[in-house]
Amino acid sequence: MKNDDGIRQLDAEIKAKLVTGAGFWNSAECPQIGMSSVKLSDGPNGMRVQDKRPSHLGMGGSESATCYPTASALACSFDEELLKEVGGHIGREAAAQGVSVLLGPGLNIKRSPLCGRNFEYFSEDTYLSGKMAAAFVRGVQVSGVTACVKHFAVNCREHARMYFDARVDEQTLRETYLTAFEMAVKEGGAGAVMTAYNKVNGEYCNQNSYLLNGILRGEWSFGGVVVSDWGGSHDSVKALKSGADLEMPQCKISAEEIVSAVSCGGLSEETLDCSVRRILNLSKRADNIARVPYNKEEHNQFARRAAEECLVLLKNQGVLPLRGGEKVALFGDLAKKTRYQGAGSSQVNPTRISTLCDCFENYSNFIGYKKGYKRFGGKSKRLIKSAVKLAEKADKLVVVVGLDERREAEGSDRADLKINANQIELLQALKATGKKVIAVLVCGGAVETDWDEYADAVILAHLAGQAGAEAVYNALLGKVNPSGRLAETYPLKSGGEACAKIYDISPYKCDCAEGMFVGYKYYNALKKEVKYPFGYGLSYTKFEYSDFAVEERGVRVKVKNTGARDGAAVVQIYVTAPRTNLVSVFPELKLFKKIYLSAGEQKEVFLAYDDYTFRIFNPETKKFEIGGKYAISLRENARDKLFEGVYDTGLPAPDCGAAQSYEEYFNSRKTSDDCAYKPFKKMTATADMPVADLKYCKGITAKLFGYIAKRSAKSKDKMKAGMLDFLPLRTLMQFMNLNSTQAEGFLLMCNGHFFKGAVKMLKFN
Repeated sequence: MKNDDGIRQLDAEIKAKLVTGAGFWNSAECPQIGMSSVKLSDGPNGMRVQDKRPSHLGMGGSESATCYPTASALACSFDEELLKEVGGHIGREAAAQGVSVLLGPGLNIKRSPLCGRNFEYFSEDTYLSGKMAAAFVRGVQVSGVTACVKHFAVNCREHARMYFDARVDEQTLRETYLTAFEMAVKEGGAGAVMTAYNKVNGEYCNQNSYLLNGILRGEWSFGGVVVSDWGGSHDSVKALKSGADLEMPQCKISAEEIVSAVSCGGLSEETLDCSVRRILNLSKRADNIARVPYNKEEHNQFARRAAEECLVLLKNQGVLPLRGGEKVALFGDLAKKTRYQGAGSSQVNPTRISTLCDCFENYSNFIGYKKGYKRFGGKSKRLIKSAVKLAEKADKLVVVVGLDERREAEGSDRADLKINANQIELLQALKATGKKVIAVLVCGGAVETDWDEYADAVILAHLAGQAGAEAVYNALLGKVNPSGRLAETYPLKSGGEACAKIYDISPYKCDCAEGMFVGYKYYNALKKEVKYPFGYGLSYTKFEYSDFAVEERGVRVKVKNTGARDGAAVVQIYVTAPRTNLVSVFPELKLFKKIYLSAGEQKEVFLAYDDYTFRIFNPETKKFEIGGKYAISLRENARDKLFEGVYDTGLPAPDCGAAQSYEEYFNSRKTSDDCAYKPFKKMTATADMPVADLKYCKGITAKLFGYIAKRSAKSKDKMKAGMLDFLPLRTLMQFMNLNSTQAEGFLLMCNGHFFKGAVKMLKFN
């Protein structure tokens, strides 16, 4: 009550400043109510603390920190305990660097493998994403640091990410895109949620009352802080009314709008007080964080162990692990200059970096390294000839291939799923020598792998963090038995996914007409071939399953390691719900557990049902319901079924409407091709327009910024290319730290009133 009294006594101007941040990475302080400033920082796979030159997209320097595997790699571990440990290590580093709110994890669903930020997200599957996120959050918050899960919600692509409207039916929204967030909030206890840039069904996420007040705060009883993505608030007053709290970074324009709204009755002080109170609670939690130094070497060693748990063995024709007496040669620019993380706001300045070249210096019969290909594409007969010459002296050839930094990055999407053609040419040339070829694949998301015919073995490393090369080296030598399983489907080729034809046809509309048929659910339901299915992964040993039983409280099965090596199996349980409105139904991952078995060892595993095992969202009643008979299967992966049983609820199955084929389902959800916004030749500059459209405005100032945006869009650096074209002008003015008067002046200058606008621009607070 004392805090409430103090908040009520503050004037609206002070309270408005408390909900709009202070600077780029900090919230505001208020000694009158005991509120200290809270420091926020990116950190889904390691801390990116910036003090000198703050930048949202990782273009400035940052303090050194351990770089752990990205979420796309970590999800392949299928190991909740590991994710909790990773979160714990990052949480300790956050606390040591004075960070109170960690902006992560990211758990958006991989609707399409083309999304340029997929490396930062866990999976195409909402259950796996939710379990991984909840465990990570629990680990982070042990240190008192608050985890901020992001980006809420349906933030499924990078193209025009600050403008597109995700149009999605409610069943798909609830089951596919929101369940992972629900698990992170309810099971993980996340203390903060970051809203997405995009709209959902016509309303920006940061002012979407249905998402925030209705579901997050209402149904899920979330009492923590809702933070905007940086520059992601379009209407500060509407955001507060809808359940958002803290706009980042500092925005003088919003603060003035809030004060004005309170004075004229457009915003109640009670609503403003609620947000201030939640931020105050966050501040009080932050005050108790102890800044304890961490052991950098210990954290590096753990980063290596985490990477080892994530490696996926995609192919092995008896050539792995390596034997000590074999002569080995190493190839690939990615082996010398390793790629271990994605580009953008999650980019970490690592405490150290290992490369595969460095690791092989310790191998007794290592005969040398050759670059083999140009990193960013382009043919080179000289490089291939040099590589072949070295290969002829070796017994086995290790080739590192994958995506370069320009192919996937925050801010833009990939054009296709191919790796550079010159890498495939190298593989062909090396295979032609008759030597055994081992490919190490480095990438943040799914790629085409038709080139694996030129490899006798393939290990997927993903983006494995600063110690990832050491993890790969240990797996190649057999010191580590790969136990990762794919957290996303690897399709046969680009364009095979359900949303391929509608993924990015408009910058302003994102039509989710494929509904729940995302990833393996689509491929399984329609019986479409894939290259490597969700949940797939090989081992250096073999496992046998027996005595599978579907029981009242869960599923029981015996697992035996029948090989000669110790290893880990991932027990995967899939449930097919009785969906009366679908002809083509699909199994869904609902339970999983990773278990370690010595050679010859057998264990009985019991997996208990949870709140998410049987529920389906009934679009008729608009509620989650349970009823009917559920097929429960044990599978090696999403495709390969081993055993199946039935769980009968004894209740009638939810009546979800007339059954329809996938085509009917798709067409019934397909929205029109209209766009809410279309640029034209003569425009008036407004705060809501994209920076790129300033080129259509009258003023020389507008032409200049439009030209800069146009040049930026042509950059080979995909992150830079995606920065300005669809950046809202309001966000640009926010980043320029303009107040309302200055913003008005800037718009006047963009509309041809240069001197009149310049006078207003010179008026500082």
